[in-house]
Amino acid sequence: MLSSIAPYVARYCRVIATVTGINVEVADTNLIRIAGTGMYAEGTGASIRHAGEMYRHVLQASVTFIMKNPRKNALCHKCANLPNCRETFSICTPIVHNGRPLGIIGMICFTEEERERMVANLDVYKDFVEQMAQTLTMVAAEHQKGKQTQHMLDTFLQITDLDHRGVMTLTTQGAISYLNDKARETLEVTESTDLHSISLRSTGSIISDMEEYEVRVGGNTTLLMGKISELQSEDPTFHQALVFDSLPHYTKMLSQFTHSTESSGLKAIVGESQSLLELKQKVLQIAHTSSTVLITGESGTGKEMFARAIHASSDRRNEPFIPINCGAIPDALLESELFGYVGGAFTGASPSGYIGKFEFAHKGVLFLDEIGAMPLYLQVKLLRVLQDMRITRLGSNRTIDVDVRIIAATNDFLPKLIEQRMFRDDLYYRLNVIPLRIPPLRERTADIPALASFFLEKYCRLFSKKLIRPTPRLLDALSYYAWPGNVREFENIMEYLVNIIPEGGSATVGMLPAKIREAAPHAPMAPASPASSTLGTQLAPVLPLAELEKNAITQALQRYGMSAKGKQQAANALGIGIATLYRKVKDYAMETKQ
Repeated sequence: MLSSIAPYVARYCRVIATVTGINVEVADTNLIRIAGTGMYAEGTGASIRHAGEMYRHVLQASVTFIMKNPRKNALCHKCANLPNCRETFSICTPIVHNGRPLGIIGMICFTEEERERMVANLDVYKDFVEQMAQTLTMVAAEHQKGKQTQHMLDTFLQITDLDHRGVMTLTTQGAISYLNDKARETLEVTESTDLHSISLRSTGSIISDMEEYEVRVGGNTTLLMGKISELQSEDPTFHQALVFDSLPHYTKMLSQFTHSTESSGLKAIVGESQSLLELKQKVLQIAHTSSTVLITGESGTGKEMFARAIHASSDRRNEPFIPINCGAIPDALLESELFGYVGGAFTGASPSGYIGKFEFAHKGVLFLDEIGAMPLYLQVKLLRVLQDMRITRLGSNRTIDVDVRIIAATNDFLPKLIEQRMFRDDLYYRLNVIPLRIPPLRERTADIPALASFFLEKYCRLFSKKLIRPTPRLLDALSYYAWPGNVREFENIMEYLVNIIPEGGSATVGMLPAKIREAAPHAPMAPASPASSTLGTQLAPVLPLAELEKNAITQALQRYGMSAKGKQQAANALGIGIATLYRKVKDYAMETKQ
């Protein structure tokens, strides 16, 4: 311990020698000279074991020892330096800490005048040297405590470097005094950066219990989400600690609570029809670009599922997916939802401000559902953001760069809205880089068996019921219905069936709602028996062949759809040529007009 404070011990020895006029020497328990004055000054760091008999005795006895007659004392007879010894008198005392010797301090006389002065005031000198020993003990102990404190601090700082979050400490004046490795990486701080040149400012925006901070390092500005805590430290250098995440990382963590790639990828889209397989293949082709996608389709076709599948299949899969329904938010609030605002930006605004969806979606995907419902004035701002990829919070003049892939969706026919001047054509062209049309369920009835099995299993498991398998007759009845509500309506019907089926029972066509049963063609009825006639049962009316043919064509088109591919499938199912089908459809249309 004494060697760790050697500079202090040397200064102390010089002060003692100057005040008393007597040489001083300090050695450790290994009899290595730590400091000395006079003839001992040059031997600092050297071993004095060959001439340290008196010191060894004092270290072992742990008491003050007075050498009144050097060279005549019994201890001196063992000393190898006896022939050269010029000492006339000496006092030495151990330096002890918690009962353990640290070393020894001695005052040595070399002249008769020094000896007489010390003998005349022996008690004073004895008390003085013992007090000096205690002082050195306290200094060594404080230094050791300081080393332990520093070691604890170093260990703490190493632990902070293991944290995935940034950690910075602040002085009582608010200056940055320390940054862990993650903080340096986030703020791009190098070893040559002066920490006092870094500025930290709270923006006032709060999400949950995390506050937003703006940090300026040179010409760069970084937004952080964190929380400042007071440190119970007497050291003004470590007054507060800020533990933080970068804003993109924080929003990414929030996004991960809302979805997972397992439940939002292509595997979550049920069906094996040709049109669906082609659509899935297209998703894989476009997923790894940053181009804007416009998804169109009727309500309930699963447009958001396809948007999530694009995100889950892309390089941005580990970044946020932020959905916003433009039709579900009042026009006055939609702008602040998208771009955020600073505290007090408008009447009713939160004093803590608000971070918009564009910032939340940084590095990820922003899904704008029902884009056709966006007001015209906001379409102008959206167009500018898509061009520059910069946003400005309401009430602020600071621009924020964002890296966001836009996926928009609508069940409106946007060209019609453009004609009605309800949608901007320039925004439409900017969004419609990659068009993706989701076919309605009536155009992909081949997916009905897989969808029925999936949803029946889902709700049986949810309601703790025995698994129900769809029967061929049930599937056949489901395939004739046009499903105006598409997959969303289909799922509701499956949930309805699971609710009404008795425990251990099976799903029958009779359990389906009337609108679905009535869409299926009626099976021919058998001739009535005398017994049934007696009960008043009547035969079904006989329809003209032309009416039966018209019903068959209508049902086939409902089943396969009005697309060119659907009409070809309908013609094949009816056993007629495609030209015949087109002609008959045209004839029926003419009849309707007449």
